[in-house]
Amino acid sequence: MAGIREERRDQIIQAAIRVFGKKGFHRAKIGEIAQEAEIGKSTVYEYFDSKKDLFEEMIRFIAQDYYDDVNEALSEGKGCKSRLLSFANNHGSFIKSHMELAENTMTDSTSVSEDIKKEMLGWKMKIFQLVEDVLKDGIEAGELREGIDTKSATAIILGAINENYVVQCIIFNQKPEEVQMERIIDLIFSGLGKDNSQISMHNSQ
Repeated sequence: MAGIREERRDQIIQAAIRVFGKKGFHRAKIGEIAQEAEIGKSTVYEYFDSKKDLFEEMIRFIAQDYYDDVNEALSEGKGCKSRLLSFANNHGSFIKSHMELAENTMTDSTSVSEDIKKEMLGWKMKIFQLVEDVLKDGIEAGELREGIDTKSATAIILGAINENYVVQCIIFNQKPEEVQMERIIDLIFSGLGKDNSQISMHNSQ
């Protein structure tokens, strides 16, 4: 029974993502979400107290989903560079899936409570830690220079990846899947990676 209830709850949230994405928080109606989920309006209220409650649970759902995807992406590949590229491509897929939702809802700060804003900061810190751990692994494996300020480097990497998608997709109208992230990761590694002389010295010791 618990499994069926959880499936129904996820079904409603997925419908909410589509409806809120198209109409934004204020114009979306519970009845429309119910119709999208192919259930009765009263059923939505069996799971969520109000439209705002559903909206906030939707944000939590998306945050958890993104974290899980990032965690999996950063586990793929054997090297630091490969793992970061996997993360960058995953971020592009996330933007593709939720760009419309972000544009129609997140710009309206009144639709997001202070509690949710604090929770989102917590999720950002979890993502930050995952990426920083990859850099620490890279240093330990000899892929990156020793003595790197991993917190500053992580902030630069996250900023560069996100900003590149913003510029390419919004300004130059590219689709997220068309953005070539290899060049960004290469640029990052030209600053963080060991140069040839350092590698040679390391190998000769």
